[in-house]
Amino acid sequence: MEINEIKKVIEALLFVSDRPLLTREIKHIVKEDLPENSTLEDIIKELQIEYQQLNRAYELKFVADGWTFATKPEYAPWIKILLKDKTTLKLSPSAMEVLAIIAYKQPITRAEIDSIRGVDSGGVMDTLLDRKLIKIVGKKETIGKPMLYGTTQEFLRHFGLSHLSELPVIETNREESIGNNEENENNVQELPFEETKSAPENNKQTEQPATEMQENKNIENSSDSNVTERES
Repeated sequence: MEINEIKKVIEALLFVSDRPLLTREIKHIVKEDLPENSTLEDIIKELQIEYQQLNRAYELKFVADGWTFATKPEYAPWIKILLKDKTTLKLSPSAMEVLAIIAYKQPITRAEIDSIRGVDSGGVMDTLLDRKLIKIVGKKETIGKPMLYGTTQEFLRHFGLSHLSELPVIETNREESIGNNEENENNVQELPFEETKSAPENNKQTEQPATEMQENKNIENSSDSNVTERES
């Protein structure tokens, strides 16, 4: 089969699929029809470039480790009007906070999440599990072997990410850091979601340097000596 025909087959597969198709899934379907000296990866890349050159309202995009057709962001306002009566995935600020913590610190236990937030996260995590945005990825090798949680392919798809490496870089412009990791104690961090809350401040008393404390002590001793001499 010629390359142009293969491209049409790929278009048809992506058009009818309700989720991004993995490269290996497409390859399994068309492997018998691939021309010699041609790879599926190269053909898909060519197809992606062709759509870019067409300058249409949609594009061939790599999302959640798979290929799919997606509308371009600039047309979102009109699409929202069309889909305003459709049920959309809405998350509360608490759910966004927990999801952000898991995304950046996975794998992570529920106890560690609760420690970061300062409140119980059980109900929120149940919601995220039901929505298939997080999943159990294993058990931590410690006492009790608590469950470890991580994000899912649905998480990547929902936020339009190809890989977790595309998560926004955590900003360092706040007074408190997210988490209790001692090695990051002096870093200031902010979760990259508008609706998240910052982690509670740790009320720590400022310790006086040892040298300063010694100097103050010497001054006090000197003052006591002067008072004693005057009284004599």
